[in-house]
Amino acid sequence: MPAALLVWGGESLVLRSPVGAIDSFDGAWVDRLGPGERPARRPAAETVPLERALRALPAATEVGCEDPGLVRALENLGVRARLAPVEEVRQLKERLPQVPVSTWRRLALSRARADLERTLAAPLEVLQSLAREDERVERAVGREAAAGEQLLPGASDALLRFVASSEVLRGAYARHQTVLRNELTSVADRVVPNLTALLGAPLAARLVLAADGLDALARMSGARLQLLGARRRPSPVRGPRFGFIYRAPRMEDVPPGRRGAYARSLAALAVIAARADAFTHRSISTDLLARRDRRVRELARRR
Repeated sequence: MPAALLVWGGESLVLRSPVGAIDSFDGAWVDRLGPGERPARRPAAETVPLERALRALPAATEVGCEDPGLVRALENLGVRARLAPVEEVRQLKERLPQVPVSTWRRLALSRARADLERTLAAPLEVLQSLAREDERVERAVGREAAAGEQLLPGASDALLRFVASSEVLRGAYARHQTVLRNELTSVADRVVPNLTALLGAPLAARLVLAADGLDALARMSGARLQLLGARRRPSPVRGPRFGFIYRAPRMEDVPPGRRGAYARSLAALAVIAARADAFTHRSISTDLLARRDRRVRELARRR
């Protein structure tokens, strides 16, 4: 059983010392401490009294906490901590004054907001958000390019002004897409390095987004991955269907009649890459690229 115990008492932190004394401290600083993080500025009024009390505990004292967030916060301060037994936490809270329900609601909302911010800042979530934006921008660029091709400039000054304005808009879209692709590549290289090396950052990110996460993508079969992004069902008339994988690098190096075989082979390699990125975190991109290029040469030789 821990010699000391630290629990939430509303918006305050309550510390029970080894001798049974109970003190209350401002607990606002804990919400700003995530795993491995320390805030840039911590007001002394919020942190020093609690830190002083923790430092005053007997040497090698282990502090029990009621939730993992408190454990991480204490570890960031260099204090030994672990989760306390539920019964011990309950007994201590029974000795504390009752906290209004509105206070608990406000505290729960603050914690939920902090958890949401940490989740949205996670690299995998950032990758999926960038992939979603890249897909939207790509559609917009395509629409603007198609619209520009249909314009037939004539002698009208109004039409010429419209054409010039349209070209400015298309240029802005293109610059935005370039910045977005650079950021997407940077994040993808960190989150899915093997998949990025095999397929390129935009396609790798789009597959992760379509699968609703890297773990889900890693658990797919090659046949299922091959269909991610497909918009229609296969039929004898239209032939097989392929999803995003049909836009993979080196697809144009394969004869049209062999591209289905290349897509199947590449989907199998993509599954291997996703599993390495999700589970083993080993760099196997060199081997995957060699196998991909060998498959391209084999298909290109066949007639």
